[in-house]
Amino acid sequence: MNYKGILFFLGIYILLVALLSIINIFYSIYFDFIIGLNSYLITFGISFFVGGLFFFIGRNHSKDIVLTDQIIFILLSFLLIPVLISIPYVLSIYDIGFLNAYFESVSGFTTTGFSIIYNINDIDEPLLLWRSSSQWMGGLLFLLVIIGTIGSKQIKIKPAYLIPGGASGLNFYNNFNSNFIKILLIYFSTTIFIIFLYSIMGLRLLDSVNLSFTTISSGGFIPNDNLTDILRNDLQTFVFSLTLLFPIFNFFLLYDVITRKFLFKNHYEDLHLFLLIASLSLFFYFLVIPDEGFANVLFAMTSSISTSGISTYSSDLDLSLFFILLAIIGGSLISTSSGFKYTRIYILLKISYQEIYRFVKPINVIDKNLYNSETKIDDQDVKIAFLVFLAFIISIFILSSILAFDYLSFENSFKLSILTLTNTVSSALYGMDNLNFLDLNGFTKMSLILFMILAKIEIITVIYLIKKFIFRE
Repeated sequence: MNYKGILFFLGIYILLVALLSIINIFYSIYFDFIIGLNSYLITFGISFFVGGLFFFIGRNHSKDIVLTDQIIFILLSFLLIPVLISIPYVLSIYDIGFLNAYFESVSGFTTTGFSIIYNINDIDEPLLLWRSSSQWMGGLLFLLVIIGTIGSKQIKIKPAYLIPGGASGLNFYNNFNSNFIKILLIYFSTTIFIIFLYSIMGLRLLDSVNLSFTTISSGGFIPNDNLTDILRNDLQTFVFSLTLLFPIFNFFLLYDVITRKFLFKNHYEDLHLFLLIASLSLFFYFLVIPDEGFANVLFAMTSSISTSGISTYSSDLDLSLFFILLAIIGGSLISTSSGFKYTRIYILLKISYQEIYRFVKPINVIDKNLYNSETKIDDQDVKIAFLVFLAFIISIFILSSILAFDYLSFENSFKLSILTLTNTVSSALYGMDNLNFLDLNGFTKMSLILFMILAKIEIITVIYLIKKFIFRE
């Protein structure tokens, strides 16, 4: 195992935490939030020291780490970085213990949005900014994980290699250098653009920043107890719904359009997702919940498919299972959304249909193209998609059983387990807006932490790693 190579890349990620700390330090000084300043100074000091030390240890060592080392690096990132993110929570004046702070940090870093903070309005602005920026960082690193490792042809866990933008190279260090700068620039530019949109819609700057971090990362944290206190009219809600398309569509879609590299054949997945959102929004607006208004209906659809889960939903009609189904579907393969992913469902449905059709007309040639592109679906793609689906079902059963031992009802345990495995916040969309995570017992919180991380990096990624170590392949 290339320990020094792993530490080198882990050091780079940890230094990003130090960078975010600097932003909060300047914000606290400028707006005179001196009480919590020390917590960000300490976070900066620890993050800078640890990140710099790891970077220094691995800087002269081989950085082309193999696939198993990459997976270990990803696991360590999702386990250790939230420890650093939890420091300002622990050192705050709100009496947050380490387990609760780590729960909040993991929830933010995995862009899930579960929160132990009961009254958001009582939290100081720097901590709200820190809370939101943890999602932003988690979304950025998740994109690097998809494109650099678990979406590559080597492992085929996420079939991101089937669509433009997926990684196919074997040299992790070279890919990391090219991917990191490109992804960071696109991600940062898109965030600034979203902040600008929110600002011209009349949102105050801090709310615009916090919500843009939530939007681009498909997170679930909001800077207020009620989103309706921020989105005060239909136009603001409509624009907010449109910005939630960013974590649904292919991450490189806007980049391809701006750089004039857009090819329609490379974005069939985005077309399918657009048609799905448009048709469902129109159907539900005209036939199911017209009283909600089109802006709120569109918001509910985009929020669920993006696996963000935040909402302004207020209808008495319980559509929670339908919205949970949309969260399970998820967005594009190369996006910050979680869920099963639309292309995987497309692969399973297409292959299932073809197998049935083969019994009827066995002589016919079977089309194994993905959408209408030239990319072919092979048997391993189908097996991985089925294995992911099977792991998802088993995980629902295990986590639901654990949650049922707490104070939750069976229905809420079932819903919460699905939301955890799709990294989607519990909200009014799913009939769980009154759930208080602070009241859950320690074992339940630790279980949720574990499954939030496993859901983000894919459970079968860990299975793959265990298999490699057991059989020494």
